[in-house]
Amino acid sequence: MKEHKKMRNNKFYVIFTDLDGTLLDDNYSYKDALPVLRVLNKRKIPLVFCSAKTKAEQEFFQKKMEINHPFIVENGSAIYIPNKYFKREKGKKKSNYRIIVLDNKSDKIRKEIKRLQKKYKIKAFYDISEKEISKITGLDFKKSGLAKLAKDREFGETIVEADKEALKELKKKFNVVSGGRFIQVFGKKADKGKAVRILTEMYKKEFRKVITIGIGNSENDKPMLKNVDVPVLLKDGPREWAEFIQHLFEYPPFGVK
Repeated sequence: MKEHKKMRNNKFYVIFTDLDGTLLDDNYSYKDALPVLRVLNKRKIPLVFCSAKTKAEQEFFQKKMEINHPFIVENGSAIYIPNKYFKREKGKKKSNYRIIVLDNKSDKIRKEIKRLQKKYKIKAFYDISEKEISKITGLDFKKSGLAKLAKDREFGETIVEADKEALKELKKKFNVVSGGRFIQVFGKKADKGKAVRILTEMYKKEFRKVITIGIGNSENDKPMLKNVDVPVLLKDGPREWAEFIQHLFEYPPFGVK
């Protein structure tokens, strides 16, 4: 964190953002947001992904965007923090990260889905091939391998289609939330809002005056938006995302210059 600088008025800004339909458009492109992303990188403003996407998917987009900040995976199931990012490290060390796990129910979720499949129609990512995932999501499975990365879930599961009765059964044991195109199933202790609070406190221990901004586009983002200082709900993807950030710089409500 030595390279991070406080901004004007001794305030440190952290942006939490969803990905699908927010920073990424329907084709998983962030082209419209690229100029703003460059400004954030230049000004060393942390951009923290907070998404239903997997660790592998988020790492893919972080690399493309030249971002090296913490990220929240699978609807708040876990937080990945680059080693030595904070002076006071927290979480279990694994490879290049410190990991804080809020809930890991992937095995139990898949077991329950298999049980329900004997009685109801229900299809999850783990049931289908990478090629089929590519077909229904638009994710590339040859060049970038994003379809494979989307299937590599550690903590929960993505439902493609299911009978209402099957979803009712799943809700008895797990969180079941619509995340736009698909339905996400994850542990009841997993929470985007709680993950945001944990990271915010870690930032505050190093930078006392921290202002948090949250950007999302769906019901699934409400826990995140309820736990930031400036919540923003968008409808038009990366173009609107970029316009909001640009507006924040040009007409700063908090002295961001």
